[in-house]
Amino acid sequence: MPVTRRNFLKGALALAGSGMGGALSVPALMTLLPPPVVRCNSDEAYDTLLFKEREPGTWYEPLAGKVARKEDFVLNQAAMVTWAPKELEQELGTCEIVLTLIKLPAEEAMIQWGISDDGGNAVMMAYHTYKCPHLCCKPVFMKEGLSSLSGGTYENMFLCPCHLSRFDPLSIVETTDELGRKVMVAELVEGPAPYGLPIVPIIERDGELIGRTDKLEWLKYCGQG
Repeated sequence: MPVTRRNFLKGALALAGSGMGGALSVPALMTLLPPPVVRCNSDEAYDTLLFKEREPGTWYEPLAGKVARKEDFVLNQAAMVTWAPKELEQELGTCEIVLTLIKLPAEEAMIQWGISDDGGNAVMMAYHTYKCPHLCCKPVFMKEGLSSLSGGTYENMFLCPCHLSRFDPLSIVETTDELGRKVMVAELVEGPAPYGLPIVPIIERDGELIGRTDKLEWLKYCGQG
Protein backbone atom coordinates (compact mmCIF):
# COMPACT_ATOMS: atom_id res chain seq x y z
CA MET A 1 0.00 0.00 0.00
CA PRO A 2 1.48 3.41 -0.92
CA VAL A 3 2.42 5.73 1.94
CA THR A 4 0.10 8.69 1.52
CA ARG A 5 -0.79 11.41 4.02
CA ARG A 6 -4.17 9.74 4.59
CA ASN A 7 -2.71 6.26 5.14
CA PHE A 8 0.04 7.65 7.37
CA LEU A 9 -2.49 9.37 9.61
CA LYS A 10 -4.79 6.33 9.76
CA GLY A 11 -1.89 4.11 10.78
CA ALA A 12 -0.62 6.59 13.35
CA LEU A 13 -4.04 6.96 14.96
CA ALA A 14 -4.46 3.19 15.08
CA LEU A 15 -1.07 2.90 16.77
CA ALA A 16 -1.97 5.52 19.35
CA GLY A 17 -5.35 3.88 20.00
CA SER A 18 -3.79 0.48 20.63
CA GLY A 19 -1.54 1.88 23.33
CA MET A 20 1.61 1.42 21.28
CA GLY A 21 2.06 5.11 20.62
CA GLY A 22 3.90 5.76 23.86
CA ALA A 23 3.95 9.44 24.73
CA LEU A 24 2.92 10.57 21.26
CA SER A 25 -0.41 12.39 21.26
CA VAL A 26 -2.59 12.87 18.19
CA PRO A 27 -1.38 16.50 17.75
CA ALA A 28 2.20 15.28 18.00
CA LEU A 29 1.54 12.62 15.39
CA MET A 30 0.04 15.26 13.12
CA THR A 31 3.36 17.11 13.13
CA LEU A 32 5.04 14.01 11.67
CA LEU A 33 2.94 14.13 8.53
CA PRO A 34 4.93 14.70 5.34
CA PRO A 35 4.37 18.12 3.79
CA PRO A 36 1.72 18.40 1.07
CA VAL A 37 3.01 17.65 -2.40
CA VAL A 38 2.63 20.46 -4.91
CA ARG A 39 1.70 19.38 -8.41
CA CYS A 40 1.74 22.30 -10.84
CA ASN A 41 0.49 21.94 -14.38
CA SER A 42 3.48 22.81 -16.55
CA ASP A 43 1.13 23.71 -19.41
CA GLU A 44 -0.27 26.53 -17.26
CA ALA A 45 3.12 28.00 -16.29
CA TYR A 46 4.06 31.49 -17.50
CA ASP A 47 7.05 33.75 -16.93
CA THR A 48 5.24 36.93 -17.98
CA LEU A 49 3.78 39.29 -15.38
CA LEU A 50 -0.02 39.27 -15.67
CA PHE A 51 -2.28 41.90 -14.15
CA LYS A 52 -4.04 40.25 -11.22
CA GLU A 53 -7.67 39.33 -11.72
CA ARG A 54 -10.55 40.06 -9.34
CA GLU A 55 -9.21 43.45 -8.24
CA PRO A 56 -12.38 45.59 -8.43
CA GLY A 57 -11.97 49.34 -8.24
CA THR A 58 -8.29 49.36 -9.20
CA TRP A 59 -6.96 51.31 -12.17
CA TYR A 60 -5.79 48.05 -13.74
CA GLU A 61 -9.10 46.18 -13.41
CA PRO A 62 -9.77 46.50 -17.19
CA LEU A 63 -6.35 44.90 -17.83
CA ALA A 64 -6.96 41.85 -15.61
CA GLY A 65 -5.26 38.73 -16.96
CA LYS A 66 -3.28 40.62 -19.60
CA VAL A 67 0.51 40.80 -19.80
CA ALA A 68 1.92 43.95 -18.19
CA ARG A 69 3.82 46.44 -20.36
CA LYS A 70 5.71 49.51 -19.24
CA GLU A 71 3.46 51.82 -21.29
CA ASP A 72 0.50 50.70 -19.15
CA PHE A 73 1.91 52.65 -16.19
CA VAL A 74 2.45 56.27 -15.27
CA LEU A 75 5.08 57.37 -12.77
CA ASN A 76 4.60 56.08 -9.20
CA GLN A 77 1.73 53.84 -10.28
CA ALA A 78 1.60 50.31 -8.87
CA ALA A 79 -0.29 47.16 -9.82
CA MET A 80 -0.48 43.66 -8.45
CA VAL A 81 0.62 41.01 -10.93
CA THR A 82 0.77 37.23 -10.90
CA TRP A 83 3.82 35.23 -11.90
CA ALA A 84 3.95 31.47 -12.43
CA PRO A 85 7.18 30.23 -14.04
CA LYS A 86 7.69 26.46 -13.90
CA GLU A 87 10.73 26.90 -11.62
CA LEU A 88 8.52 28.03 -8.72
CA GLU A 89 7.36 24.51 -7.90
CA GLN A 90 10.85 23.10 -7.42
CA GLU A 91 12.42 26.17 -5.83
CA LEU A 92 9.59 27.58 -3.68
CA GLY A 93 7.02 24.79 -3.48
CA THR A 94 4.24 26.83 -5.06
CA CYS A 95 2.75 27.29 -8.52
CA GLU A 96 2.10 31.04 -8.56
CA ILE A 97 2.96 34.12 -6.53
CA VAL A 98 1.77 37.71 -6.49
CA LEU A 99 4.19 40.61 -6.98
CA THR A 100 3.80 44.38 -7.05
CA LEU A 101 4.96 46.09 -10.23
CA ILE A 102 5.68 49.85 -10.14
CA LYS A 103 7.03 52.54 -12.44
CA LEU A 104 9.40 54.67 -10.34
CA PRO A 105 11.85 57.53 -10.80
CA ALA A 106 15.12 55.96 -11.92
CA GLU A 107 17.89 55.41 -9.40
CA GLU A 108 21.27 53.97 -10.37
CA ALA A 109 20.91 50.89 -8.16
CA MET A 110 17.71 49.90 -9.95
CA ILE A 111 18.97 49.75 -13.52
CA GLN A 112 20.35 46.20 -13.56
CA TRP A 113 17.21 44.82 -11.89
CA GLY A 114 14.42 46.62 -13.75
CA ILE A 115 13.34 48.02 -17.13
CA SER A 116 14.36 51.55 -18.08
CA ASP A 117 11.62 53.81 -19.47
CA ASP A 118 10.86 57.44 -20.30
CA GLY A 119 14.31 58.09 -21.73
CA GLY A 120 16.04 56.70 -18.66
CA ASN A 121 14.09 58.87 -16.22
CA ALA A 122 11.91 56.01 -14.96
CA VAL A 123 12.29 52.31 -14.32
CA MET A 124 9.85 49.43 -13.93
CA MET A 125 10.52 47.34 -10.82
CA ALA A 126 8.90 44.24 -9.28
CA TYR A 127 8.75 43.57 -5.53
CA HIS A 128 7.94 40.40 -3.61
CA THR A 129 4.90 41.64 -1.70
CA TYR A 130 3.60 38.07 -1.42
CA LYS A 131 5.19 37.81 2.04
CA CYS A 132 6.82 40.27 4.46
CA PRO A 133 10.16 38.97 5.85
CA HIS A 134 8.86 39.57 9.38
CA LEU A 135 5.82 37.32 9.97
CA CYS A 136 4.70 36.70 6.39
CA CYS A 137 1.92 39.28 6.03
CA LYS A 138 1.39 41.00 2.68
CA PRO A 139 2.87 44.51 2.35
CA VAL A 140 0.94 47.05 0.27
CA PHE A 141 2.10 50.05 -1.75
CA MET A 142 1.01 53.34 -0.18
CA LYS A 143 0.97 56.57 -2.16
CA GLU A 144 1.18 58.50 1.11
CA GLY A 145 0.72 57.95 4.80
CA LEU A 146 1.53 58.85 8.39
CA SER A 147 3.81 56.47 10.26
CA SER A 148 2.32 55.04 13.44
CA LEU A 149 5.85 54.28 14.63
CA SER A 150 7.79 57.49 13.98
CA GLY A 151 4.93 59.93 13.46
CA GLY A 152 6.41 61.19 10.19
CA THR A 153 4.71 61.42 6.83
CA TYR A 154 5.85 59.40 3.83
CA GLU A 155 5.12 58.92 0.13
CA ASN A 156 5.33 55.96 -2.26
CA MET A 157 6.44 53.24 0.13
CA PHE A 158 5.49 49.69 1.04
CA LEU A 159 3.77 49.20 4.39
CA CYS A 160 3.16 45.89 6.11
CA PRO A 161 -0.31 46.27 7.69
CA CYS A 162 0.33 43.72 10.44
CA HIS A 163 3.30 45.18 12.33
CA LEU A 164 3.96 48.38 10.34
CA SER A 165 7.34 47.62 8.81
CA ARG A 166 7.96 50.14 6.03
CA PHE A 167 10.12 49.65 2.94
CA ASP A 168 11.47 52.19 0.44
CA PRO A 169 11.13 50.96 -3.17
CA LEU A 170 13.50 53.69 -4.39
CA SER A 171 16.37 52.47 -2.23
CA ILE A 172 17.59 49.11 -3.55
CA VAL A 173 20.33 47.72 -1.32
CA GLU A 174 22.15 44.46 -0.77
CA THR A 175 21.55 42.90 2.61
CA THR A 176 21.86 39.55 4.37
CA ASP A 177 18.81 37.45 5.14
CA GLU A 178 18.31 35.29 8.23
CA LEU A 179 20.14 32.37 6.62
CA GLY A 180 23.17 34.47 5.72
CA ARG A 181 22.35 34.79 2.01
CA LYS A 182 22.95 38.00 0.09
CA VAL A 183 19.65 39.50 -1.09
CA MET A 184 18.69 42.63 -3.04
CA VAL A 185 15.82 44.40 -1.32
CA ALA A 186 13.79 47.56 -0.98
CA GLU A 187 15.46 49.03 2.09
CA LEU A 188 13.80 48.64 5.49
CA VAL A 189 12.97 52.13 6.80
CA GLU A 190 11.37 51.21 10.12
CA GLY A 191 9.58 48.40 11.89
CA PRO A 192 10.37 44.89 13.16
CA ALA A 193 11.15 43.19 9.83
CA PRO A 194 14.64 41.62 9.99
CA TYR A 195 15.60 43.03 6.58
CA GLY A 196 14.12 44.71 3.51
CA LEU A 197 11.54 43.56 0.98
CA PRO A 198 13.10 41.37 -1.75
CA ILE A 199 12.85 42.39 -5.37
CA VAL A 200 12.23 40.16 -8.39
CA PRO A 201 14.49 41.12 -11.32
CA ILE A 202 12.60 41.65 -14.56
CA ILE A 203 13.39 41.91 -18.26
CA GLU A 204 11.47 42.95 -21.35
CA ARG A 205 10.68 40.56 -24.21
CA ASP A 206 8.82 41.85 -27.26
CA GLY A 207 7.32 44.59 -25.12
CA GLU A 208 6.13 42.17 -22.41
CA LEU A 209 7.47 42.28 -18.85
CA ILE A 210 9.07 39.02 -17.73
CA GLY A 211 10.21 37.87 -14.31
CA ARG A 212 13.73 36.46 -14.09
CA THR A 213 14.07 33.12 -12.31
CA ASP A 214 17.80 33.21 -11.59
CA LYS A 215 17.33 34.88 -8.18
CA LEU A 216 14.56 32.77 -6.66
CA GLU A 217 16.74 32.12 -3.60
CA TRP A 218 15.94 35.70 -2.56
CA LEU A 219 12.33 34.58 -2.04
CA LYS A 220 13.08 31.56 0.14
CA TYR A 221 11.61 32.63 3.45
CA CYS A 222 8.30 32.33 5.32
CA GLY A 223 8.05 28.65 4.43
CA GLN A 224 8.85 29.07 0.74
CA GLY A 225 11.68 26.94 -0.57
